[in-house]
Amino acid sequence: MDLEWQEIGSDSDNIDRIAHDGVDMYIEFKKGNGYKFSNLPYEIFERILNKEVISKSEGKPSFGATFNMLVLKSGYKGEQYK
Repeated sequence: MDLEWQEIGSDSDNIDRIAHDGVDMYIEFKKGNGYKFSNLPYEIFERILNKEVISKSEGKPSFGATFNMLVLKSGYKGEQYK
């Protein structure tokens, strides 16, 4: 997979890196698993990078909280590839 990954690293407890190929979003977690979310709008990818949602547990903007709200709770289903 030749993607331009955005490294999240130490800024997230769970997410290692994410990428978008113009159609699909890919996310890899620190535990080693990776998922492809088909037909996920690029705008959502950008909103995750901007950490638009506040984490309830930490009280600050969070990659994970934004991913959870905009992707998982919105009904997008990921296909595990790794």
